[in-house]
Amino acid sequence: MQAAEPEGKRYELLLFVSGASPRSLRAVAAVRTLCEQALSPGCYALDVIDAFRDPDFARQCQIVALPTLVRLKPAPRLLLVGDMSAARPLAVGLGLGP
Repeated sequence: MQAAEPEGKRYELLLFVSGASPRSLRAVAAVRTLCEQALSPGCYALDVIDAFRDPDFARQCQIVALPTLVRLKPAPRLLLVGDMSAARPLAVGLGLGP
């Protein structure tokens, strides 16, 4: 995948996971790989939050299932829930592909 973001567009992402479960580790790896392949360095920020360690923040962000990827920027706010292992649907969901 090539860098897809229009010039000046910055992605701010939160990935909520459930500890170090296999599903959580796959989600973290998939989202990081997608960001590295599809976005230019410095054009994204990815924060991984363990919802079990920070349940108040997860509630504040209205997270009800894990893993959940939240796109804060660019607007509008977007939530992707569930399996993050398929790169193409993940990219499309984030607005990075056709």
